[in-house]
Amino acid sequence: MAAFAPVTSQYQSVLLLRAREVVEKYRTYDPPNMAAFGAELRDSAPACACLAMALKQLAERSQAAFPVHDAIVQMIVGTYRQVGTAAAKAEEIEPLFYKVHAHDIMRLEEPRKGFAGEQMWNIRLGQQTDGGGIKNRRSVLYSVSAYVAYVYGNQYAPEHMMQVYAEYCALAEAVEAFAGCIRLIHDRTNDIEPVEQPISDAVGTVLESLGAGASEAAKLMPAFRRYHAADLKRHEAPRKGPAGEARWDV
Repeated sequence: MAAFAPVTSQYQSVLLLRAREVVEKYRTYDPPNMAAFGAELRDSAPACACLAMALKQLAERSQAAFPVHDAIVQMIVGTYRQVGTAAAKAEEIEPLFYKVHAHDIMRLEEPRKGFAGEQMWNIRLGQQTDGGGIKNRRSVLYSVSAYVAYVYGNQYAPEHMMQVYAEYCALAEAVEAFAGCIRLIHDRTNDIEPVEQPISDAVGTVLESLGAGASEAAKLMPAFRRYHAADLKRHEAPRKGPAGEARWDV
């Protein structure tokens, strides 16, 4: 019996699944101190770059392997560029953080008379640190985001275009889901962490670029339906049913 391609609703976007997993894992993380939170601020840039890499891979696959209109490829490139801009803006956070909080960071990374001495300046008497600065500290955000960069690598092998269409349809939601991680950081800068306003503003600009990327991606599905209306009709309203329509298959 011939196998027929199911409609798009029966597929889930690979990127959206990964983006949701990243947010779910990151949402439970509560940085224990400012050194740990500083690592999250620092690695917001490589985390955004992971998402940008996935979009770059999707654009390249769409250009080289998927039979789609070139305008679709350009829209994916536009989304990639916006997310790339977010990554570039996030690169500005670390040097700004070190500048604005130079004295605070000095206490962590160059403690006077060692940590035992520096702790005499702590707000709470006898409070202990974990004895580490920011530079070599791993961030949870990057650790949960890293594998997103490879989501469309060699292992992604869709059998037909309805699977690819599912990726296109969910692209905006995937970018928005990932942006949820940066939003969590932004909320902490506003509500919890003792950082100066320029830090919160800098994280906010990253969020704005991710939002622009999601807006660009939202144009993809209606454009795809417009450019590939005849192709989609064969799947969504097959003449004489799937068995009849399949007689036109290449």
